[in-house]
Amino acid sequence: MANDQKQKRGNSFNFIIITLIFFAGLAIFQFFMYRNLQPQFQVITRDITFTIYDDLSVDFATKVEILTENERDYNTLVEGFNTPDEEKLSLFQQSLDNLKEQIPRDFVVLSYESTVNSNSPLIYVDETVKLEGLVYRNNKGNIEFSLPGQFLSDQNEQVTVNIHYPYGWEVLSVNPTPTYIEQNVIGYSYTGAFGYPTIEFKSE
Repeated sequence: MANDQKQKRGNSFNFIIITLIFFAGLAIFQFFMYRNLQPQFQVITRDITFTIYDDLSVDFATKVEILTENERDYNTLVEGFNTPDEEKLSLFQQSLDNLKEQIPRDFVVLSYESTVNSNSPLIYVDETVKLEGLVYRNNKGNIEFSLPGQFLSDQNEQVTVNIHYPYGWEVLSVNPTPTYIEQNVIGYSYTGAFGYPTIEFKSE
């Protein structure tokens, strides 16, 4: 029984870790749901790169710098981030299955890789997730990148977002207005809560 409770607590905590990286908005919800399991920390910077492919799959690469408040919280986070990638992939898929209730798309996690470097009180996490469903053909027949109602960063975070799309695609609309568009890259630099942009493309 004790082992079952420990596993459940561990899964709950790791779900927080997953949503912290992928859905900043959901991480806030998870924080209140599992407050008694949550160590104290602050995300300092978040660098995000999306690479969209012709088959509409997406590589989502995230680099996050995290500041912990004490040694216990530091050790707890490092242990959580060092969960095997196979388990993280499964938890990612669970979070996307839950998201489907809000956004009716078929989300599939194809692969997951992560590395963790730490130097107390700082933790550096690099994650790359390959998935389907973030980009799809909308009812106008155009290609759309979006995730309505979800956030890439939280209050007081510094975030950079770069979205690479295939050569030959035409950008029809972008919301919000990006910091820059260069060749096949749409970029944002922002401080604070930043939602997933909505971008519409037309492919040749």
